[in-house]
Amino acid sequence: MPSYDTVVSRRSVLSLTGAAGAAALAGCTGNGDEDGAQDPDQEVVDHADVYFQTADGEHQVTDFQYNPHIWGGYSHIQFAVYDSWAQYIIDNDEYVPHFVEEWEFDDGTARLHIRDDYTWGDGSSITADDLVMQLHLGEALGDDLYEFTDPEDIEAVDDTTVEIQYDEGTNREMLRHIILDRSLDHPPADWEDVYSDWQDGEDINVFDVDIPDPTPSGPVDIGDVGEQTAQFDVRDDHPLAENYNFNGYEIGHRSGNEAFHQSFASQELDGVHSLFAGPGAQSQFPDTLEEVLIPGGFGMGIVFNHDHEHYQERAVRQAFGYAIDTEAAIATVGADTKQEFPVQGGLTVPATEDWLDVDEYKSYDQDLDMVETLLQDAGFERNDDDVWERDGSVLEAELQGPQGWGDWVTPLSTIVDQLNQAGFEATLDSIDQGVWFENLAENLATGDFGVAAYGHTEGGNEATNYPFFSFSWKFENREHADPNFFNYPEDEAVTVPDGNGGEISVNPREELNTIANTNDDATIQESVERLARLFNEDLPMYLAQEKFEQSFIDRDGWEFPSQEESDHFRAFWPLYWLPKQDELKATSAAE
Repeated sequence: MPSYDTVVSRRSVLSLTGAAGAAALAGCTGNGDEDGAQDPDQEVVDHADVYFQTADGEHQVTDFQYNPHIWGGYSHIQFAVYDSWAQYIIDNDEYVPHFVEEWEFDDGTARLHIRDDYTWGDGSSITADDLVMQLHLGEALGDDLYEFTDPEDIEAVDDTTVEIQYDEGTNREMLRHIILDRSLDHPPADWEDVYSDWQDGEDINVFDVDIPDPTPSGPVDIGDVGEQTAQFDVRDDHPLAENYNFNGYEIGHRSGNEAFHQSFASQELDGVHSLFAGPGAQSQFPDTLEEVLIPGGFGMGIVFNHDHEHYQERAVRQAFGYAIDTEAAIATVGADTKQEFPVQGGLTVPATEDWLDVDEYKSYDQDLDMVETLLQDAGFERNDDDVWERDGSVLEAELQGPQGWGDWVTPLSTIVDQLNQAGFEATLDSIDQGVWFENLAENLATGDFGVAAYGHTEGGNEATNYPFFSFSWKFENREHADPNFFNYPEDEAVTVPDGNGGEISVNPREELNTIANTNDDATIQESVERLARLFNEDLPMYLAQEKFEQSFIDRDGWEFPSQEESDHFRAFWPLYWLPKQDELKATSAAE
């Protein structure tokens, strides 16, 4: 079997962040009564002839497609069309059974026990063979699983049991995420021909598979599709169908956050999976619209090109960090929806608090005197325009942001102002979202950047709070180039201060390999702290903010428990997950 130190983590299957990541990137708040109080005039009915009204902010309904490996046209309705293997509850850091009813991770073997009452939308039973096919197809995409196993070590023992043999000693907590964080989104009706080619040893390209209509595993199937909206009807033959007392979902399109805000203000929509709405927008929302804040583990970072004439130097990167006041930048979009990092440690905010003693690391609180000291020591001087310059080359920071992503562009504007005040020549170009994606992909792939606004974790990856995944993304990111697009020395020892007056040398690859191949808590903790020290001192990326996903459901016409009564709100996403748990019902007011 391959080991981690010979096969580098590459979780991505989409050009930027993955299908679930696109949903996480799309936006990300509201108001409303969180005590679960229900208007007595709104009684739950046996069946309401109504669709839950929602919208997509990325794709027109006429462009929807159902290949999960292609971002374009892959809507968040996929969370209802395709069921999850198991569902991750973020606050509890646990997976709850869903299609996979039970799992066991012994030393060297993972066993998955699945339900026997699920069918695909074409009526065929969903069996263990279908899961094996999905896992095998992942080999062509560099699925993380194949760092610890081989295709021949994955098999269907019977119709309801999958066994995966993996390297003994592999970190079981890491494997739990790698294996369970999946959806039933590879029906044989759409993928068996490609799978047959793979079994015959042929090269396959999953991006070429055209799936205009879904073969669902989830509780809804595509119904009527118009120019403006598409209906997804509850499947009568689905095991969870009885949990739905409404017809299904009707989804339209809204072009940007403001369009969503207007629709909620006029009560055109019943909910949305993720939307950024600041205090001003929320003040226009009806009192019945309830906001669910979900720790996203994702947010805006600023990545440096470590081959750039200036940003290849640690002193310049540190000066960049000391120039910024993230608290002020976050305040421009609402501090209740974003989190500031306690330290620049390479982990998510919750993981930082769980794994690190933050007092042991540089805080990078804004300090313009430190900016001056670092840059002067690096040979820079202020020119006649009061901009730092060395050997005739000014210290630039050219940033781009996507229009419509107010929670990125607005704080970026503040950060650019702060950098200019500190003597950088900083600019911000706010451009069309699609163009931004294209430019970002091209610039990062070719190395044509000094700094770039970029997600500090993989969007939509529910495992980001576990250090292995967060550090892999930051030190060995394969999204746009191999080796990593930001040219950081991923398999070399880098020497940094140890925080106690001495020095340590840290090889990112070796430390990640250690975490991946042990279940000893003390050993894992030591490697996490070494990687955090390297990140804090060398600053391969700057962590600007971490979001709470802002999800909405309206109580006008819909009954659901209070957020204190149910754990199921802290999952991706409440409007799709709650009804699967029999916790979202239409009332008489919905009709």
